[in-house]
Amino acid sequence: MDSRTLRNLMRIVQTGSLSAAAEHSCLTVQALAAQLNKVEEQFGFRLFRRSNKGLTLTSQGSELTPFMDQVLVATRQLEEKVAALKKPRQRTLKVALNTTLPAEFNRRMIDRLIAVFPQYQLEFSYAESMENLSKLKNEDFDLAILIGAPQSSFSTIAMPDVQVRVVGAHCGDEDDSLGLLGDKFQVRPAEECPYSHSFLRFLDAGLGEYGTSQRMVYSCSETLTLSLITQLDGLGLVSREAALRNGLAIFPDFEDFLEVRLAVNNPELSGQSLHDVVDLRLQERTERDVRRRAHRHTEKQVAAEIRT
Repeated sequence: MDSRTLRNLMRIVQTGSLSAAAEHSCLTVQALAAQLNKVEEQFGFRLFRRSNKGLTLTSQGSELTPFMDQVLVATRQLEEKVAALKKPRQRTLKVALNTTLPAEFNRRMIDRLIAVFPQYQLEFSYAESMENLSKLKNEDFDLAILIGAPQSSFSTIAMPDVQVRVVGAHCGDEDDSLGLLGDKFQVRPAEECPYSHSFLRFLDAGLGEYGTSQRMVYSCSETLTLSLITQLDGLGLVSREAALRNGLAIFPDFEDFLEVRLAVNNPELSGQSLHDVVDLRLQERTERDVRRRAHRHTEKQVAAEIRT
């Protein structure tokens, strides 16, 4: 007995009428009656009492009805599962966006990723570069936006015309002498921080060498650096926009520019798709001419300034 026959028998139970059940089943009364007779013959007992008023369940039929209903429920669940398995399974693509970059940039990145990878269910998170790097290594993230030099552990693609502008910042006045600045507490980037190489260039730009007596503390994030500069009356490296937003003075005659890169931790993603992602243009970006300065350690002109 197949599931279709079971459904037809349950319609007889629900309607109490052979003709009404036949109509719902898109069968003739004779065809449905033949199905019922065949089932009762297989079981060896009657399921229904026939009368002029219709069909009612026998005691055996009443005991079988719950089991017939369970079989139909299980059959429907099986059919739904089979249908779901026939469809291509949508995979999840985990992407770590970067909080150092502006909200507008991240929004455009989200739109771009949705357009380029429609076959994936996208899962986004926001953090700074060091945490994003950890997500690639330890949390099986597929893509991450990183700042700074390429990572040897992962394939990376530079995003054209997108850079972070790094400056030295402190709580004093912009015209403070180098002597006053040299006495400040140094908030130095941790070695693995993307600003670490910039800090060495920053020292070369005018603060000189410091011995073991120099007061310093290490920071692993821009958010922490901003807090320590304020709390300790310190001096450290942050993005220019973060310094301005937090009311910090900027060390004169120094800027460094760090690349923004898309790090890839999924070999299944095609190279063309990835390049479509990084070919992102900020339509409302500000065009700036960047003049060379005596202590500036870059010769590039910046086409788009990243705001934090």
